Amino acid sequence: MDKLTKIFFTFLIIIPLVLGYPGTTLAESDKKQTKIQIILELKKEITELGSKPVKRGIRANNKFIAILEEQLEELKEEKKKEDDLKLATDKRIKELEAEIKDKYGETPVTESQKEVDEDEEVKVLIKQKEELEKKEAERIKKDEAEKKAKEEKEKAEKAKEEKEQKRAETIARVKKEIYFLGGTPILEFEVESDDQYIEALRKQIEDLEIKKAAEEKEIRESIPEWFVKMPQSSDLTIYVRGTDISDDLQLSIDLATNAALRSLGKKLETRLNSKAKETVKQAGIGSNKASKSEFNRISSIVVKEVTISGWEIHETKMVTQENGDYRSFILLKYPIGKALKAYKEEIDKSPGLKGRLTLIKNTDAYKELEKAVAQYSGS
Repeated sequence: MDKLTKIFFTFLIIIPLVLGYPGTTLAESDKKQTKIQIILELKKEITELGSKPVKRGIRANNKFIAILEEQLEELKEEKKKEDDLKLATDKRIKELEAEIKDKYGETPVTESQKEVDEDEEVKVLIKQKEELEKKEAERIKKDEAEKKAKEEKEKAEKAKEEKEQKRAETIARVKKEIYFLGGTPILEFEVESDDQYIEALRKQIEDLEIKKAAEEKEIRESIPEWFVKMPQSSDLTIYVRGTDISDDLQLSIDLATNAALRSLGKKLETRLNSKAKETVKQAGIGSNKASKSEFNRISSIVVKEVTISGWEIHETKMVTQENGDYRSFILLKYPIGKALKAYKEEIDKSPGLKGRLTLIKNTDAYKELEKAVAQYSGS
């Protein structure tokens, strides 16, 4: 190979080498510039997170970047913890405020405060809640005590009412027995205490029973024979008796007469009602309530008239008691025909039976009534 050829090949080798040096230097410069930019951005982030970047010292870029990245990561973790803590604190504050409002109906104290530390807010709210819980517990305790006191009061009042009711029932029962024995119960103010009143009434019953026994013995000894074995009543005549006692002779007679008349009224009412039922049945108007009611009304009218007039004294006797009172015995006689006549007249003129009078008159019961009235009237 000649000298010229060697120079040519050498030139070919050197030119690329010479041309390659500037490119390599530029790449290294760019790389260095990028690392510096990374360092600046890391420092900026660290500063924004409220901290100071560590000092570089004599550290190389790669080493310094690694340190800054580690510092930034630690700051981010701390920031996340702070954010999480703030969220939890805010949530706790809202929960406490909501509970204070909804459960206790109070205004949270934090609403009237300006820019208070969140931890302090939580403490204040917790304290307020504890105070409200204490008040609520005291209120519940007070309500329970009042409820218990009310229940005990109601229980005592109920027991008192039951006792008074039982006492009143006992008094009423004892008084009824006294009236039955013909006495008049003593008044409550005549006795010193409530407890003694019932005993006083019972003592009164004992005295009345003794008196009643003595009177009955006296009555048995003074009862006339005709009073014990009075005449038998018939289809034409009713006999009734009565007896009573009074410190006034005439009053004892009147009371005995009234007793006999009450007995007469009951007996006549029974007979008339029996005839009314038979008449209604035979006339085929048993299902008519108005007719039944009218017959009952007529019976009442006749019975009332009978107790006023038409009867006569058949026997009478007055006896003087040991204590000066008078007992009268009386036997009354009453012609049934008189009552039947009044009964027939009331039926015949009754406006309520006018439309059914033909049916009634065609019954055997009415015809028997006519026959009895005619016999009584002598026609």
